[in-house]
Amino acid sequence: MVDTMNLTTLAEVEKVMQSYVGVAKQTAGQHITIGRSERLMAHLGNPEKQLRVVHLSGTSGKTSTAYYIAALLTAAGCKVGLTVSPYVDRLNERVQVSGVPLSEEQFAGYFAEFHKLIKDRTETPTWFEVMIAFAYWVFAKENVDYAVIETGLGGLEDSTNVAARADKLCVITDIGYDHMEQLGNTLGKIAYQKAGIIHENNTALMYNQDAEIMKVVRYWVSQQEGADLLTFEQDRLAQVYGGDFPAGLPEYQKRNWLLAFAAYKWLAKRDALKSIAKADLRQSQAVQVPGRMDTRLIDEKTIIMDGAHNGQKMTAFWKSFSVQYTAALPTVLFALKQGKEAADIAPLLAKYAGNVIITTYTKSQDLPVLSQEPSEVARTLRSHGVSCRVVKDQNEAYDVFLKSTDKVGVITGSFFLISQLRMEHPELR
Repeated sequence: MVDTMNLTTLAEVEKVMQSYVGVAKQTAGQHITIGRSERLMAHLGNPEKQLRVVHLSGTSGKTSTAYYIAALLTAAGCKVGLTVSPYVDRLNERVQVSGVPLSEEQFAGYFAEFHKLIKDRTETPTWFEVMIAFAYWVFAKENVDYAVIETGLGGLEDSTNVAARADKLCVITDIGYDHMEQLGNTLGKIAYQKAGIIHENNTALMYNQDAEIMKVVRYWVSQQEGADLLTFEQDRLAQVYGGDFPAGLPEYQKRNWLLAFAAYKWLAKRDALKSIAKADLRQSQAVQVPGRMDTRLIDEKTIIMDGAHNGQKMTAFWKSFSVQYTAALPTVLFALKQGKEAADIAPLLAKYAGNVIITTYTKSQDLPVLSQEPSEVARTLRSHGVSCRVVKDQNEAYDVFLKSTDKVGVITGSFFLISQLRMEHPELR
């Protein structure tokens, strides 16, 4: 049994966190409730009320946009907390300060102190609720200038939405079809959940999107006293920025960075932040978000890892891939989480992939996560003309992937697949 009073490593923290896995099963959207998190935060003295929060929701791009906002605010001389999910390599990615995850010793020490405060409560929170409460608690203790907070699922009832101060800035990234079991099966229903992060007197920033999405978001804002919505076109933000981007920066990351830049500009005006030098702007664009167009060179093979797992994300990834690797039809190592629609992704693999190797994974963070049965995925892909094979054993599949003669390979379909592979194969980190 782990002595929670004397934690020193991330592995020990993860053992403690295992007791929170699967505590509350996610069901339909109306049954996901923020109440447990509100009571947990009240028990902790509501540390979120001490923080200036930048809160992000959306279907695609929110993790990258969060990283970019944090980098820009850090470049402006601010002390910035950042929490994102899921983590790819190490648990301490969940709690970062000014661009750096807490050290293993610091993370474990803080967690031991934090866990002492919550361990005897009769109401048991979920893994995600504990991690979000921990992040807010650490950021308050660290006295950060801003806490950049990414939602986990939806927004309205998400644990992160305990932050409701009037000065919260909300950033909504591109909205599409994902997590429909929990959030609803129309863009309007999904947008309603995403817009739910906007509270009274909050300002929200987003790109103009589908008319159904915008109608719902505008309605939500109209119901929050003093709230404001600012919308943008990407081309216009590019003109405001007026600079160029590093060679090789994916198109979808340019879009994400420009929205982050709009958030920084808005905060800079409101809070009188210092301007950022051009070199520091470029440096913020070079931030490598784990598992997003993440490239390694292994035995003269270029391997790109991208956690795209729905049609919207896959479209963005392959569009950027095709710009950088114009002649490549890569071998793809692929797995898909249960509940995701292979049919939405299959046409893209048929167009851009050479051969697809379908494999499996099992991963636990907030809930045990299982991949789809590879033979079922293969059947769907083949019906769309995708050349594929099934190799269930993940390590064997990785060996087959590495031995392919293609000079370029892609690992995609799930962040959990990438995370598990990187745990087993350090050369991918």
